[in-house]
Amino acid sequence: MYIDDIVLDRISETCRYAFSVYEHERTVVVLGRSCSAQQDVYAQKCTEHGIPIFRRLGGGGSVVLCRGVLVVSAAGETHVPFRLREHMSAVNRAVVMVLEELGVKNLCLRGISDIACGEKKICGSSLHKKRDIVLYQGSLLLDPDLEIFARYLKHPLREPDYRQGRPHKTFLTSLRREGYRIEKRQLIESLEKELKKHNPWAALLGGTRY
Repeated sequence: MYIDDIVLDRISETCRYAFSVYEHERTVVVLGRSCSAQQDVYAQKCTEHGIPIFRRLGGGGSVVLCRGVLVVSAAGETHVPFRLREHMSAVNRAVVMVLEELGVKNLCLRGISDIACGEKKICGSSLHKKRDIVLYQGSLLLDPDLEIFARYLKHPLREPDYRQGRPHKTFLTSLRREGYRIEKRQLIESLEKELKKHNPWAALLGGTRY
């Protein structure tokens, strides 16, 4: 997917950590690294509606990005053995911290890579690692049309235990649906401020409060 290159290209000998937070205004479907469009997506409907299908570097399930979804993308250096859950949780905890500071309650990390509000998923994420550089990408549901996910995504072949077979419409939620009227700009700025402090994966070496 194109945002992989933008963030990863910023990593160099003089820049070992980069991030981006923004609203995805165009509706697209993004396949996980090992996902199949035939199995995961209503591809014909995407074609009919002019919805492009991309593939990202990271693993995990297929997602829809659209207005009301904030993309959180970070790439940085790590010098510890690759531990998928720990690397993902390092960034997810930063996201949870920001949301809690903005008043969101009942948040927890679920499955391998989700942030849930109660029993419903509010943020999903994926990870890609190449040598000593790791790339995190998350999609945080601020206020999207939640019907759009079932429109273009089939029920996943694999799901976290806490989903318990629920369809998209009863498994997913958003900050707005949970009653939080957080302004988009405020949320973006708060996430950027937190991510700007330091490479979140330094925590795996015991270097930060995450």
